[in-house]
Amino acid sequence: MRLRTRPFVSSGQATGIGDVALRLKAAVLHGKAGLALGADVRFPTGDEENLLGSGAWGVRPFLAFSLATRIGGLAFSPHLNAGYLWNGESVLAGDIVAGTKGDMPNQASWVFGFDLAATKGITLSADVLGRTVFNTQRVVETTFHALDGVSTFPDIGFESGDFTAWDAAVGIKANPSGRLLLDLGLVFALNKTGVRDTVTPLVGFEYSF
Repeated sequence: MRLRTRPFVSSGQATGIGDVALRLKAAVLHGKAGLALGADVRFPTGDEENLLGSGAWGVRPFLAFSLATRIGGLAFSPHLNAGYLWNGESVLAGDIVAGTKGDMPNQASWVFGFDLAATKGITLSADVLGRTVFNTQRVVETTFHALDGVSTFPDIGFESGDFTAWDAAVGIKANPSGRLLLDLGLVFALNKTGVRDTVTPLVGFEYSF
């Protein structure tokens, strides 16, 4: 039997504003050990049908802990951030063609790592990032069994369940002048769960007023 294959290719692009998030944060513990409680509120301002947003409201309460200490004369600050995201409904979890909405899966996320002040103007950082998505549909590999009862072929299917994605991040913050900060980093996928790049470069700028 001759197996015929035919590739299909499609591409596109979209530009616009994504989902906008508002953060409220309050410090409850000051000093060398710091603790803050807060919440992120996500507004569905992005176009979900063009992958610019989630299409759902979201609320994420979180806590952030940090400790200021020194190692070998260098400023060292371990930190922890953990939260839980409640999502609303979106057509991305329902039927886009029919326009019906479904519940977006909730998520728990956490980050733990440290910052190390290598010099007066340069800080190094390393973090481990975890994220668990609850009760979501996933594409999985399955096996198709032919009617002859003998032949099998690789196939894909869907199943619902939880999954956890682990990443590692390393970065450097530089203070070239005044209140300007330059952020450079790399994020590495530690497992193959979820849809994300194996390595993701990050570039950012911060300015304090």
